Amino acid sequence: VLGSWVWFWAPSLVPDSQSGSGSQSSARLLFWGWGAPAGARTPSPLAAPGGALAGAARGTFTVRAWPQVAVVPFGGSVAINCSHSGCSDHEPTLGLETSLTKNATEGGSSWQKFVLVNVSEWNPQPALCYATCGEQRATAPAAVLVYRVPEHVVLEPVPAVAVGESRNLTCRVAEAAPLANLTVTLRRGGETLRTQNFGAAAGSASVAVSHLLTVGPGDHGQDVTCHAELSLRPHGPLFARAAVPVKLVVYALPEPPQLQAPVRLEAGATANASCRVVGAFPAEDAHFSLVLDGRSLDVAVTEGGDTLTASTRLSPRTAGLQELNCTVTVGAAARTARAQLHVYRFPAPILELSPVPAGGEVTVTCRAPAAEPPAVRLQLRDADGGVLAEGPQPQLELRLVAQREDDGRWFGCRASLAVGDGTVTKDTEARLAVLYMPEMEASSCPSNRTWLQGTREALSCGATGNPAPTVTCTRDGATVSTQRPELVTRSHAGTYLCNATNSLGTRSRLVTIRVEYEPSLTESGCPAHRTWVEGERRELACRAEGDPAPSTRCTRDEGPPGTGGGRAVSRSDAGRYTCRATNKHGSALRSVYVSVEYEPSIGEAGCPARRLWVEGTAAELGCNASGNPLPHVACAKLGDPHAPPASPNVTRAHAGTYQCRATNAHGSALRNITITVEYSPVAVSLRVVPSANVSRGASFSVECRAEGLPAPTFGWALPPAPNLRFGADNRSVAVARAAAANRGVYTCTASNRHGRRAGSVVVRVDESRLALLVSLGVLGAVTVLGLAAAGIYYLKTTACKKGEYNVRDAEGTSEGARLHRGDAGGRGEVFGIQLTPT
Repeated sequence: VLGSWVWFWAPSLVPDSQSGSGSQSSARLLFWGWGAPAGARTPSPLAAPGGALAGAARGTFTVRAWPQVAVVPFGGSVAINCSHSGCSDHEPTLGLETSLTKNATEGGSSWQKFVLVNVSEWNPQPALCYATCGEQRATAPAAVLVYRVPEHVVLEPVPAVAVGESRNLTCRVAEAAPLANLTVTLRRGGETLRTQNFGAAAGSASVAVSHLLTVGPGDHGQDVTCHAELSLRPHGPLFARAAVPVKLVVYALPEPPQLQAPVRLEAGATANASCRVVGAFPAEDAHFSLVLDGRSLDVAVTEGGDTLTASTRLSPRTAGLQELNCTVTVGAAARTARAQLHVYRFPAPILELSPVPAGGEVTVTCRAPAAEPPAVRLQLRDADGGVLAEGPQPQLELRLVAQREDDGRWFGCRASLAVGDGTVTKDTEARLAVLYMPEMEASSCPSNRTWLQGTREALSCGATGNPAPTVTCTRDGATVSTQRPELVTRSHAGTYLCNATNSLGTRSRLVTIRVEYEPSLTESGCPAHRTWVEGERRELACRAEGDPAPSTRCTRDEGPPGTGGGRAVSRSDAGRYTCRATNKHGSALRSVYVSVEYEPSIGEAGCPARRLWVEGTAAELGCNASGNPLPHVACAKLGDPHAPPASPNVTRAHAGTYQCRATNAHGSALRNITITVEYSPVAVSLRVVPSANVSRGASFSVECRAEGLPAPTFGWALPPAPNLRFGADNRSVAVARAAAANRGVYTCTASNRHGRRAGSVVVRVDESRLALLVSLGVLGAVTVLGLAAAGIYYLKTTACKKGEYNVRDAEGTSEGARLHRGDAGGRGEVFGIQLTPT
C-alpha cells in the first residue's frame, strides 16, 4: 500500500559453529521490509504495519498484535508489540492481557512493546492485545510457543557383530519440546535407515528411536549417525543436533583353521609349520597365535585371495610329545586347531674302518650313540643293499681279509629308531682303504695324444694307488702342470715323462703329444706380391703351414682363369689371386697380386706418326708407350744435329721428322713422327710492272706475293675502273690503256685459316694538268690505307652475307667484280673484291 511499510520477519536460530559441544546456540533476527515513499511519515519499526498482521476490528478502530506467534525458549523472554489505528477523536488506551509475567517497555502514541519474562508455562493461553477508543474496544491475540532444544543426542554403542547377524541401533534424544516438532533420523553412511516423528505431548520429554540392522561384509567400517531436528518453522528457527557417530565392526570366521606341521622332528632341528584359514573377514583384523608346548612362536602372515596363511619355524630343544596350537581371532570369533609333535633325539650311527695293506685283516665296526627314546636297531650293509650283519645291540662287527680289489669298497651303517607310529632312519657310509703301489694304465694315461692348437688342455695322467699317488710330468727336465688347463700352442708338441709316486714306490710312463692346427699362409711361404716377365715359364704356388698338411689352391679373383701348372707368362696373367689352404681344422686365405713386366711398344694410338702444329700454340711433343715397368720416352729430330730453339710455343723451326725411343729394363722401341707447322700469311709484297709511274694510255700490272701455310688466297682493294683484269690465281691485276681512273692505292690481302695480312702500293698516271691533284691523291690514299685493309674482311663476310653487292659474270672467267656505290651527293667510292671458288 502506498505510504505504508510491510515487514516480513523470519527468525533463524542457528547452532554456533564455533562451539565445540554444540550445546549452546546463537540466534539471528532478520527483518525485511519495504520503505515508505518520500515525504510519508515513517512509523516505528515495532509498530504493526497495516495489512501485515491479523487483528480484531470494530468499525474503523483496529488493533494488531505482532508477532502472531511468539516463539520463546522455556524460561526465556519474548517481546509482543501491540498497535492500534483509526482512533483520532479520543485518547486511546493500549494494553496486553496474559497469564504470564509481562513488562511494558518502549512505546509510542499508537503502539506499545510488552516483554513476557521468565516464561515457565509449557502451553500458556494466547496473549491478547487490546485498545479502547472512547467507547470502542478492539483486541488481537498472539499465541505463545514455548520450546526446549534437546540437551543431548546419543547413539548407543554397537558391539562387533558377525556377518548375517542383527543388531538394534538405538538413538536417545534427551528433553525436547514440543515433541510434535521433533524429527529423529538414523543413517548408515549416506543411507537413511529410519526417520521418526512424534505426536503432541505436554511439556518436554526424552525419546528413543531404534532400528534392527542385519549386517553384511559391506557394513564393516560404515558410520551410523543420528540426527535430531526441532523445527519451529514458519514461526521460529530450526534446531539440529547430531550424535557422535558409531562405526560398525563386522567380522566373519566361517571355517576353523587348518594346521600343517611335521609329525616328527628331531630336537635341535628346524622345520616349517603353517596355519591357514579361509574366509576370515576383515582379513586385516585377523590375529594368529601359534603356541608350541606353551611357548608362543613368531609368525608371518600372507594373504592370497580369501585365504590367510601364518607361517612359523619349529625348533624344539627337548625330546618328548609336544602339542602345537593355532588360534585365529577375528572380532568376537576365535577358532583353534591342534596337532601332536613327536620330538626325538637321535645321533647318527658311527662306522669305523682302518686302512690295511693288501692281504691284511680288517675289522668293520657299526655302533650307535645313546638315543631318546632308546630303541635303536643296527644294520651293516654293502653297496648292493645286502645286509652283512644286523641286531639291536649297540655295536656290530665284521672281520675280513682285504684284497687289492677291495680298495674303495663301500660299507653302510644304518640305525633305525621307532618314533610314534613311524620309524626314523639314519645312515653312515665309509670306504675301505687297501694300501698298494701306484699303477698307470693306458686308459687313464694314454702314451700318444693329439691336441688342437687354440684349445685348452692339461697333461692329465691318472694313476691308481693307495695312498693316492702324486703324478708329475716333466719335459727336458722342466715340470709342467698336470691339473690346470693351458692354451695349446705348437710349442707343446713333444715327449713328456710322467711319474706316479706314493709312500710305497714310483711308476713312470712316456707321453707323446702331437699338436694339430689349422692352416696358415705367411709371406715366406706365399708372398703377397710377385713380379713375372712376359714369356718366362712360371707357376703360382703357395706353401702353407698346418697339421695335418693342408692342400693349397689358388684362383683368380676376376678375369680369365688363373695359371695352372708351368707355362709361358702372358700379360693377361697379371691380376689378383686368392689362395686357399685347407685341412680338417679349417682353412686360410691369402690374397696374391701378380705383376707381369714386358718390353716397351709404341702404337699409333698413343704416338701418332703425323702431327699438325700451328705456329704460336703451345709446343709439346707427347708420345705414350706401353710397357712394364713404365718406359722412359725420348724424342730427337732426324737429320738436324741442332735441336730446335727452346720455346714454349711452336715455331716454323719445329717442322720436320723426329724419332722417339721408349726404354725400360726389358728393351726399347722406336717410332718416327713427322710434324708440319702451319702459320698465317707473312711478308706480303706488291710489285708494279713496269713501274708505279704510268703514262696515260700505257698498260701495267700489279703482282702480289705472300708466304703462309696453308698457301694463302688473295683479295684486292682497287680504284674503280672498267679496264681491270685479274690473274687466274688472283695474285695479279692487269690494267690496259691506263687512264686517270687507274691511279691510286692498290691493296692486296693474303688470307688462310690462321689469319690474314695486307700490303699496298700507289700507282700514278702522269697527266700534266693533273700532276698536282695526283700528288694530293697519293697522300690521301696513304692515309686511308690502313682503313681500307680492315674493311676488306667486313666486305668478304658480313656485307656479302647481307646481299649488298651485285655479282656479274666476268666473261666466263673465275673473276668477280663487286661494286658498292655511295648514296651521298658528289662522286661515290667504288670497292672491288676478288672471289675465289671453294
